[in-house]
Amino acid sequence: MASSGFNLKIKINDANKILKDHGLNQDGRVMQYLTTTADRLMNPFVPRQNGVLRRLKTYPSTTKIKYISPYAHYQYKGLKAKGASRPKGIKRKISNEKLNYHTAGTGPEWDKLMMQQKGKELIQDVQNYVNKGG
Repeated sequence: MASSGFNLKIKINDANKILKDHGLNQDGRVMQYLTTTADRLMNPFVPRQNGVLRRLKTYPSTTKIKYISPYAHYQYKGLKAKGASRPKGIKRKISNEKLNYHTAGTGPEWDKLMMQQKGKELIQDVQNYVNKGG
């Protein structure tokens, strides 16, 4: 009896193409959604006196938020700058003296504060976006 055989050929896309097709690559729509959602959830944790620090930011890539006020670095580190005055063009150095934050719930490393308190919400929000075809 003759055997009836068949050939099967399976083609699988490489991982980078699969990630890109689903918006999961670094510049993809899911990463953009993750960044904007993290920004929204992080905002209440950013120190606020007059709101400038929260407003002055750029998005140099789909996965980065850069706070651009002159004092952003000190606020993020939670440490005062050394010396009140400095020659033009010379950057101040960070001291070991801690900053006092006046707005409840805000503080240094606000991205980490957000992840501690809202990380599950961020993950669930992004998962919902993906589930809806995002």
